[in-house]
Amino acid sequence: MDTILLSLAPEFDTIREEMGYDEYEDFDAYDIMFQQGYDRQLIEVADGETVEIPEGYSATIEGDFPDDEFYLLENEADLPDKENFAIDSLPGGSYRFDAAENIFWKIDMESSDSLL
Repeated sequence: MDTILLSLAPEFDTIREEMGYDEYEDFDAYDIMFQQGYDRQLIEVADGETVEIPEGYSATIEGDFPDDEFYLLENEADLPDKENFAIDSLPGGSYRFDAAENIFWKIDMESSDSLL
């Protein structure tokens, strides 16, 4: 597979705060979950492409095959033990997709000495 779909959606607390509810206030969680689904969007990421997940959002990986595993690595030293870094979603941040290995490489956008 040369591309992957990501389902990008705001996190529960992000929506709750946008709707004006305090964490300890009485609110209807179904309204928040409905809005979360309503705000969801699909993003297609190609091999080698960089994707930015905004803070307060997460991206669920929508693989073609249920047995596919994806990994989140920060540096090449983690590559031999990549099974320890299996994921099904990505938190806010910048990533580069490696389709051959099913790896999302975490990119430090503020650092100019990034290996990726």
